[in-house]
Amino acid sequence: MNARTILTVHLIPVVCTITAWAGPPLPLHTVEGNSGVFITSTAYLANPPEEGRKFGVPSISASVAFMEKKDFESFAVTENLWGRVELGYAIERLGIDDWSDDVFDVTAGTRVEDTVWLHNFNARWMAIQEGAGERPWVPAVTLGAHFKANDGVSDIDDQLGGLCETLGVDSDTGVEFTVVATKAITNVLKRPIIVSAGLRNGGAIHTGLCGFSDSRKTTFEGSVIVFLSDNLAFATEYRQKPDLMDEFSAGGVDLVTGESDWWDLALAYVVNDHLTISGGYANFGKVLNNQEDSVIALQVKYEF
Repeated sequence: MNARTILTVHLIPVVCTITAWAGPPLPLHTVEGNSGVFITSTAYLANPPEEGRKFGVPSISASVAFMEKKDFESFAVTENLWGRVELGYAIERLGIDDWSDDVFDVTAGTRVEDTVWLHNFNARWMAIQEGAGERPWVPAVTLGAHFKANDGVSDIDDQLGGLCETLGVDSDTGVEFTVVATKAITNVLKRPIIVSAGLRNGGAIHTGLCGFSDSRKTTFEGSVIVFLSDNLAFATEYRQKPDLMDEFSAGGVDLVTGESDWWDLALAYVVNDHLTISGGYANFGKVLNNQEDSVIALQVKYEF
């Protein structure tokens, strides 16, 4: 039985959680290095090991976001252990040339870094399998811990004489904790609808790309995935942001504005049992000094 046939008979929850068969390359990778869509995780874990094996083979991805004023790239890898544990790493790069230029203008010549990097180290455990206890209504539930380290914000803080710390950027490292529940609904449409909802607790500012606050908030995030055909899926996501950095203006220019919640629309095409190509349209609202309402994102994900 091939991947397309399995999709049509609605075995995607089995494929995406624990299975004896190496299924299609779903779910995708988030830009932070977890299994999910683009900006939110699912409880389903990618690329579980085949029957009789403890270790799966790695999944890798490359993502890029074409923003109006800034630019973003991410490279991620995940590894599945025993079908219940996912270890992931992602490195993200955010180009902030427009912000650096505004700082230069309002300070009459202060040069600051125009690039920040974020390292993400993730560990997630599927605490509850979908349908556990022979109860079909039970969702898959995954718990996660995420250590993040920013490379760049400390230099910017030094270059600005401690301004970032004054505005609430207390550290260049932080830890987030997540819980995500995912359920496949198979009795509404011809093909499955996969619904995920999760909570995230942490002090990340713009997901950590702008550093971390000592204050912590719990925020909501979730997604809905609908399969349009055997190998084409549509998804929409929403991610609440904690908004932990104070706003700041200078010289009539808004250099730091409040964080906006994120949302997106995406399409994922399963090319074969190893490769998925996806694209999306996202609205990120205010990102530091400029509005980023029309973001185009692309991802290529490969499972070995």
